[in-house]
Amino acid sequence: LTIGLSVATRTVTDIKISKQTELSNRAFNAAEAGVEAVLSGKSPTGNITVGSGINTSTYNVSVATVGGVAGEAFIFNKTVSKDDTQQLWFVGHNTADNSINLTDPLNFNSLQFNVLWGNTGQASDVSTTPAIEVSVIYEQSGIKMAKGIYDPNASRTSTNNFLTGVEVGEYTSSKLHFRKLIDLTQAPYLLVAGGGLRLYALRLRLLYNDTPQLLGAQPNSGSDTFPVQGKLISSTGNADNVYRKVEVFESYPALPPIFDFVLFNGSGNSLQK
Repeated sequence: LTIGLSVATRTVTDIKISKQTELSNRAFNAAEAGVEAVLSGKSPTGNITVGSGINTSTYNVSVATVGGVAGEAFIFNKTVSKDDTQQLWFVGHNTADNSINLTDPLNFNSLQFNVLWGNTGQASDVSTTPAIEVSVIYEQSGIKMAKGIYDPNASRTSTNNFLTGVEVGEYTSSKLHFRKLIDLTQAPYLLVAGGGLRLYALRLRLLYNDTPQLLGAQPNSGSDTFPVQGKLISSTGNADNVYRKVEVFESYPALPPIFDFVLFNGSGNSLQK
């Protein structure tokens, strides 16, 4: 009798686990269906039913823009590995076709901003302390790029010749560990306001780190604004009161990482050695 009860109990438990796993998978698949619906151009509202019969499940999806708030920091939605370039736009985009909108009232026109990086508690004096490469794409008598590289680990700067002056603390609600004020009028950028100057994009690349790190940027003034950077899609699937949530950040198209390692010519003249 004892053995029989034990087997029966185990069987019932296994059936419950199998049922829960099935419901979890159905809820997750429904949540993914909601994300795919938005990515394909649809705007589903309310609880949308997918499947039929005993396989019926639902999803509810919401879409929110990211960026476009005065003084707000933009933190990339996932941690960033070494040598992985991330791009933040200084100009807005048209929602219809994702093309650049040079007349967007939220376009960033200031020549000062902060770059933020590093996980909370990241040591600033070890071999894997992340340094950061900051590249600004702009237009002034042609499309150009200005670049600076900053290292919180002062003991390395005598050999790598990176720039110093990195602040250490806890910045923004995400508590990024390092901060550097970028003044584009100063070396190594030396941009001059006026004269048709237009900022297009900020590209950030981490160096040295052995683990993925938080990364972002923030206007230096509370009145300055980064334009909308994309949209956050949040979809919740439900299968027999089992819920699963999927979030996807859809950014605007960005230049591939190889762009940082090639020469390009913005004029009609050929490059000369």
